[in-house]
Amino acid sequence: MSETTKILVISDVHGRLRSLRWVLDNESADALFYLGDGLYDLNAALELRKTPVPYPIYRVAGNCDVGYSEPAEGLAPFAGVLFFYTHGHHYGVKMGSERLAESAGARGADVALFGHTHVRELTRGVGAAATVFNPGSLRDGGSYGVITVTDGQCEFGWKRVPEI
Repeated sequence: MSETTKILVISDVHGRLRSLRWVLDNESADALFYLGDGLYDLNAALELRKTPVPYPIYRVAGNCDVGYSEPAEGLAPFAGVLFFYTHGHHYGVKMGSERLAESAGARGADVALFGHTHVRELTRGVGAAATVFNPGSLRDGGSYGVITVTDGQCEFGWKRVPEI
């Protein structure tokens, strides 16, 4: 019997604390990737919770997260898939995600997660390049990503926070 892993992907909160709190309070998951530009919001949302979230949070600093010690990128394996995660500004993603995809693929990653552009994206890799996924911005449009992994295969999707 196959087991499914559910991963949330959030980026670019930029002060939308209520939207972030809604996701943390209403979505179940096995892990969360927090891709920067709003580490202050994440810390505040976690402090305001009555109980800790029941899953690990993998976080990186974005270009607006000045003074935080979080790394710029990381690697994490889930259910047979290796994820590379970063905010994206060090890879010039506003001019395309090809460099990010190639760099993630060179590290052996199957999927590269990034933010920074505030635009949803799903681009399948070519050759050794990784598939790239951007959840969009929680601030601009209330968008976040949901990835389900079953038997090493990823299904990518987006959700929106309801008007609150």
